[in-house]
Amino acid sequence: MAAQNSTTYYQSLLAPSSLLILATLLAFLYVAYLRALPKPLAGIPYNEDSAKRIWGDMPIFREMEKAGIRPRLFWSQLAQRLQSPVTQFFMGPFYKPMVVLADWREAQDLLLRRSKNLERGTINNSIWSPVAPEHFISMNSSDPRYKSARDLGRDLMTPTFLNTVSAPEIYDKTSKFIELWDFKARVAEGRPFEAAEDLNFLTNDIILAAALGLDDSLSDTTQQLAGLRAKAMPKPPCSSDACFPFPVMQGSEALWTSKTLTEGVGRSATQPSPRLYHFFNNLTPQVRKAYKAKDKILRTAINGAAQRVEKGEINVRNAVDLMVSREITAARKAGQSPELNSLRMHDQLFGYILGGQDTSHSVLTFLVKWLGARQNEQKALRDNLRSMHSTACNAGRPPTTEEIIKTQVPYLDAFIEEVIRMSAPIIVVTTVATADMILLGHFIPKDTVIWSLISGPTTTEPGFKIPEAERSESSQKHNEGIADWADSAYAPDEFHPERWLKKRDETGEMSFDSKAGPFLGFSSGPRACWGKRLAYLELRIVITLLTWNFEFLPLPDEMNGFEAYDLLLAKPKSCFVRLKSNLKD
Repeated sequence: MAAQNSTTYYQSLLAPSSLLILATLLAFLYVAYLRALPKPLAGIPYNEDSAKRIWGDMPIFREMEKAGIRPRLFWSQLAQRLQSPVTQFFMGPFYKPMVVLADWREAQDLLLRRSKNLERGTINNSIWSPVAPEHFISMNSSDPRYKSARDLGRDLMTPTFLNTVSAPEIYDKTSKFIELWDFKARVAEGRPFEAAEDLNFLTNDIILAAALGLDDSLSDTTQQLAGLRAKAMPKPPCSSDACFPFPVMQGSEALWTSKTLTEGVGRSATQPSPRLYHFFNNLTPQVRKAYKAKDKILRTAINGAAQRVEKGEINVRNAVDLMVSREITAARKAGQSPELNSLRMHDQLFGYILGGQDTSHSVLTFLVKWLGARQNEQKALRDNLRSMHSTACNAGRPPTTEEIIKTQVPYLDAFIEEVIRMSAPIIVVTTVATADMILLGHFIPKDTVIWSLISGPTTTEPGFKIPEAERSESSQKHNEGIADWADSAYAPDEFHPERWLKKRDETGEMSFDSKAGPFLGFSSGPRACWGKRLAYLELRIVITLLTWNFEFLPLPDEMNGFEAYDLLLAKPKSCFVRLKSNLKD
């Protein structure tokens, strides 16, 4: 009986109807497999092995990550491996090919002069929209919400607000930070100590003060200094090159919240589906706690500003004061109730805080490393600062906020620019073609994602020789200056602030030239970094005061590397300083 049933079973499997279903299923799977395979764009170089697998180039990213290599270096390495300024790569099943542009001149032209044929696109937006859906960073320029979202904070980057509100807060918080590092420098007695978390405290204090009016008593820097002074310090290591083990101090809830949500945004950027990553990440207890903390912090600040406005006590001291005051005024004119705790208001403030803190932290962590690694350039920077701020120098004091804002120090600007060029916070800018276009002789169809490199060929390494006729018409019309640092007096992979300086006139005075050569550190065009002015202002004040008050001494070789890792932005794998304080006892 059992044998008969078995025979009947196998006969049913071999029946024509069953075979037809099986053949249909296999055919469907084969067709799905073929559709999932990458479909390379004609004439554009690519990894041939990647085109033969449904996951495309994604396994290479994973291999780089396992080997301790920054996955975001993939794009510049792809251009070098294939020896082409235009390449393509494959993100995985059912994704269209994505194009990599590794030429500064053409990228600048594309972002600045051909921007009408570009949008931010779904990749950018899917990275940000699950975190801040009503912030303009997560919107296309064609989005009906974009203009009003951007207008909500338009006054925050005006010279008046930056110089009268932001700058004093930056100066004040940096002055407190100098007290912290003066304490550490004296206790460490010439030994190195870790600096990354200290700089996290500083940049968080600055942006929270500028955004929400952070009270000094809540400052991470102030609390850390008080905590260290109250503790017995560990015995110094025997070796003068050993890191001094200062106790690790906990940061504020606001700093923890910002770091937690920033990490989520950064990790989503390397996922095949950022939205899917955010969906699951936002369900974790830690991230849910961070969102609740963020809402509480912003709601408290907004309600406090609203109360001051209602009492007639408003005196704009920070971003939330300005935004709440404008919102209430606009609502009154329209005869409506102001929507102060709307998602739009929360997202604009949160984006301001997140971007301002992480960008400054990225640049400063690399900058203090360059100060220690390049002693001659550090001395030149300090000499230039003291020469240009001669009144402050002769009075034995640091320059004031007003003096720093009003005094042009070309070498300071050049030093900042060179740090960002060599250690860019972001490596690539992604956009989407909204129309068919030609890029260096290659046809790029509509809806193709274009990755324009900020770091790599022409910027930090030699570029490719490109026939002028292959460039766009607008690029040919603006063929001015150096388009590849390999064609300059300074090698592209070497640190030389002097590359940004030029003689102003026959007197021989030097001036800073931001257009001296390839640089896209803050992107370009209509969607360039919104907070660029704030970032430069903060860097000028912080670097002036740090270099004025400390000498950054050379570090041991094992602490002096510039290897980086990426979350939202690039950070050095190690960040140490060895300081000699110039402050008087």
